[in-house]
Amino acid sequence: MDIGTSTVKLVLLKDKEIEKQWMAVHHGNPFVCLKKGLSTLELAMDTPFSLCVTGSNTEALLEQDSAIPSFGDIPAVVEGVRRLIPQVGSVIEIGSQGARFITDLQSRAPQFSVNEHCAGGTGSFFEDQMSRVGCKLEDYSSLVKQAQSVPRLSGRCAVFAKTDIIHRQQEGVSTPDILLGLCYAMIRNYKATIVRRLPVCKPVVFCGGVTCNTGVIRAVREVFGLTEEELIIPEFVRYEAALGAALKASGSFTLRQLNDSLEPCKKEILAKITLHYPEVEREAVWEQVQLRYAELLSKWRTDLGGKKNFHNGVGGTYDCIAIMCFYDACRDVVTFREMEEIEENLILPSFRKLRFVDINKPFWKKLMYRAFSTAQKHCDTWHDYEMDVAPYENSKPIYYEFTACPAAEFAKRFGFADIMPALCNVDYASMELLHAKLVRKTTCVDGCRCDYTICGDKDPYVKEHPEYRDENGYRRNKECSYR
Repeated sequence: MDIGTSTVKLVLLKDKEIEKQWMAVHHGNPFVCLKKGLSTLELAMDTPFSLCVTGSNTEALLEQDSAIPSFGDIPAVVEGVRRLIPQVGSVIEIGSQGARFITDLQSRAPQFSVNEHCAGGTGSFFEDQMSRVGCKLEDYSSLVKQAQSVPRLSGRCAVFAKTDIIHRQQEGVSTPDILLGLCYAMIRNYKATIVRRLPVCKPVVFCGGVTCNTGVIRAVREVFGLTEEELIIPEFVRYEAALGAALKASGSFTLRQLNDSLEPCKKEILAKITLHYPEVEREAVWEQVQLRYAELLSKWRTDLGGKKNFHNGVGGTYDCIAIMCFYDACRDVVTFREMEEIEENLILPSFRKLRFVDINKPFWKKLMYRAFSTAQKHCDTWHDYEMDVAPYENSKPIYYEFTACPAAEFAKRFGFADIMPALCNVDYASMELLHAKLVRKTTCVDGCRCDYTICGDKDPYVKEHPEYRDENGYRRNKECSYR
């Protein structure tokens, strides 16, 4: 399994030969995409198989099941490419967010270089530029074929590229020529900033999602001075890392086991059921939770956007509804703290990865504000949460509020308002992991809005609004003096 920044790729080997492969864009929901992909492999639910995972989202999967073997990105690419093209000398890999150069693959210790955090020399660079010239990404190759010249453009930075595009358009340069110029600009930048002084050993294998762009292939050949025989684009060009991981697969897993790992909320609920019920009763209790979930959801809303809506990810709206249905079935045995733990175990792992963020520092505070502004745009798309973000002010905390919350709406309609504090309190814990503090005085369950005033944990504002727990279990603060 190769769980990357934008795609999930699967390779199934049988007797060391590729039997099936599958790939899809995950749109920010890699687990959902992975489950869909696994179903296409047509494996029996309880048939054992060996497994290995690679890619930038590997850690997220290992948090759900630490027993799954993993393999580093670059070693996986090396193993996969060596299997496809045994005589390979170097690898140029350019994906949606990452770019790598690996060379001297015929030795035991290949050398490599990767791009920095900027995505200027990756596939996302092309997506940005295509939107600026008003074209679809899938039309790139057909448009590039119409190009008559290669204008000089910046490929180092998307901002500089935008300026160059405007200048060339004003000069009357055609769109196909501009697009081809971007291909050459990106590859020149790749050679200068990633390859640098590393030796280019031939033949060179070109892989990654950008291989779909014929303009880039042409640019690679010319910029690196490669003949058709010296630049190889293998048949399974986009599966090299997944193939490398498959070649290192180990252990014994089943599809049923893996599917359970890919449903964190189910895993948390089953853990609580196991804690409170004898083994002979657990399956019946879980069945009761599922039936209640299906019944209440069918009586409620069907316009929440499914898994395409980022609010429906791990710990989101659907998971909150599932937790409330678990509470409904098990309220006689489950404690308030246990309910808090379920939501914390779903939400907080993502925030623990961001411990380096410090909202006391202006850079991170401004970045957080931008994240909330982006979230507001998503809310405007789906109309599930109604969100309003106040204008940014350097000297004041960040402020935003929800005037509509689907989880609160569901809780009030079906009589679960008493457990909502267990689901809402995680907002405080998540901010504390970012060296921030949340100040809140009301929620959508017991008021007309849910307010979020966020500042650094060293901000004097925090002391002016001490936290307390109200009679319902909500973490709250004394009323804010300004917004």
